[in-house]
Amino acid sequence: MVQIAFCDDRADEVSRIRGLLDALFPFEGQYEVTVFTDAGGLLSSPKRPFDLLFLDVQMPGLDGYETARRIRETDQGTVLIFLTGVAAPTVEVFQVTPFRYLMKQMDDATLQGELAAAFAEVSRKNQHVTIRSGGDLVRLNVASILYLAIAGREVELTADWGKQLLKARMSELYPLLAPHGFAYSHKSYLVSFSRILTLSSNTVIMENGDILPISQPKAKAFKQEFVRFAGMRF
Repeated sequence: MVQIAFCDDRADEVSRIRGLLDALFPFEGQYEVTVFTDAGGLLSSPKRPFDLLFLDVQMPGLDGYETARRIRETDQGTVLIFLTGVAAPTVEVFQVTPFRYLMKQMDDATLQGELAAAFAEVSRKNQHVTIRSGGDLVRLNVASILYLAIAGREVELTADWGKQLLKARMSELYPLLAPHGFAYSHKSYLVSFSRILTLSSNTVIMENGDILPISQPKAKAFKQEFVRFAGMRF
C-alpha cells in the first residue's frame, strides 16, 4: 500500500489536487491518503515515512521549508513535492531534495502531468531486485544502491544502509540492474545514474562522497547513457 500525505492548511487546495490524483487512479488503487493541516501533525504522525508528500510552503507556525528539513533528517526516501501560491524557490529548497516545486495556479492538465511523474518516481523508488549470493537469495531496494565494485571473487555492494559482499559475478548482476539505470563506469564498477552527484571527464562523485573512476574505454558510452537517463527524468 502506497502512503501519500498532504500537508496544507487550505482544504480547497487539498481537495483540488486530491481529485486530480484520484482521477489518475495510481498504483492500481493501492494507496492511502492522509491529510494534515499543520506541520506538527505531520511530523508527529506514526505513519511516517510517507512514500509521497505534498507540502505547502506557506503555513502557520513551521513553514514548508523547515518542515521538509526536519522530515529529511529521517525520511530520505520520501518523494517530496512543494506546493506554493506565491513563493519562488530558493537555495534552501534544493537542500531537502524535492522532486518538484509546483505552483498552485497550474492548470489541471499540467498538474496531472506532474502528478503522473511523481507516481512514476514513487514506483521507481519501490522497485526491488532479487540477487543470488552463493546459496542465498538477497532482495534489494534498487533506489538504495549507489554502486557495485568487484572485490576479488565477490562483488561489494554500496547502499544507503552500508556495504555488503555478494557471492556473485558482476556479469550476472549487470542484466538485473541495467534496466534500472545502472551502467559500467569502469570494468570493476557498476554505477547507479540516479545516485551520481557530479560527473567529470574521468571520475564520478556519488551522493555519499565516494569518487569512482571512469575508464577511457567506457567513458563515451557511459556519458551518453547518463545524458539519456537524465533526459528521461527531467
